[in-house]
Amino acid sequence: MSEIQDAAQIIKVSFEGAEIILKMGNTGWQFVKDICAVFKKVLDQEKLSGKTSVQKLLKMGGDLQVFRFETKDLERVKALANKYGILYSILPDLNEKDGMSEILFHSQAAPRIQSMMAKIEHSNIGTLDEYYENAEPDKVEQLVEEVKKPALPEPKECELVARELAKNQVEKISDVRSRLNMTWLQIWPIICYMEEQGILEKGKEGTVTLTRTPEQMEELVDSQQWKQLFGEEEAQRRSTGSSQETEEKMQVIQRIQKEKRNNPGVNAITIDQKLVYEETEHHIKTRIPYRKNEFIWLDKSEISWINDHKTIFAGLEKKKEYAILDLEDRFLRKTSGEDLYRESYDPVHRERARQEQEKIRRRREQNYRKAQQNLEAGKRTIQGRRR
Repeated sequence: MSEIQDAAQIIKVSFEGAEIILKMGNTGWQFVKDICAVFKKVLDQEKLSGKTSVQKLLKMGGDLQVFRFETKDLERVKALANKYGILYSILPDLNEKDGMSEILFHSQAAPRIQSMMAKIEHSNIGTLDEYYENAEPDKVEQLVEEVKKPALPEPKECELVARELAKNQVEKISDVRSRLNMTWLQIWPIICYMEEQGILEKGKEGTVTLTRTPEQMEELVDSQQWKQLFGEEEAQRRSTGSSQETEEKMQVIQRIQKEKRNNPGVNAITIDQKLVYEETEHHIKTRIPYRKNEFIWLDKSEISWINDHKTIFAGLEKKKEYAILDLEDRFLRKTSGEDLYRESYDPVHRERARQEQEKIRRRREQNYRKAQQNLEAGKRTIQGRRR
């Protein structure tokens, strides 16, 4: 009977595109929600330091376990884990009074962790639900509240960072942070949000490169578009959610369907306002979705703004040749409206591409698991021969 009860409490949880096996314990779904908040917290912290340990652990899927030890041994544990080649992530200390710390590791590394236990006194292997049950409730509540904070920082902070970035085309994040006397926790969400809006690109060496010239960046900060992206209303909308979002999406779908019936020679498209880069009296320049440096100019007389000026509704003539330009309006190539729609604007095509990428990812995971199983089987065979 106990085995059946245990099995009923073991569930798979999807988080950050990975499947994690969790034992729900006595606290049920509250445990699942709070542990996901712990993962989110660790992910955010590792992003700030450029690490990817917990992300890799989550992508491995399967069973994750906890190694518990005295806090004074933390540096020794880290050194041994690195020596044994163990992928691990330090978990938030949710009970500082007990003098213990915890790291997260995959169950595949359990034999190596057991070797570490022989060298670390008062250490043991546990589960995530045991880690959670040992936590102080107020510490858990504090962590959950931190994770819930709005993703968009204060508009004034965004403007300060933007004007500082506008001084140079390429900047080190650490230099900007120092000049503005900001912490990493303050500046990092701003950098990430600007990248999300296509304003900059993050480099490997802690640098950021503007997708506009410094002069264009200054113009953007003073524009109405900036207020829509980073103003008080946008911050409020991102923190509370928009109640009209579903209704607006339905209106867009209905409009596209109507346009398709009325004009079969034109493919109706929608363009998010964050893809708008330049505007003249008669034309508007937009970046092509999923293309870093490819743009098209559209005639203003052939477009309309919808969804409270958040979305452009336009049409691509199937037989018309469109000029594809770079950010500086240098000619790159020509393509038909039909091909442009199929490659970049067709939601069906994009979904197929996403599904293909997902298939490739799953295939790689399966190959990895098979390789691990073969490796373990080989080890067992060798050990059997030695006996």
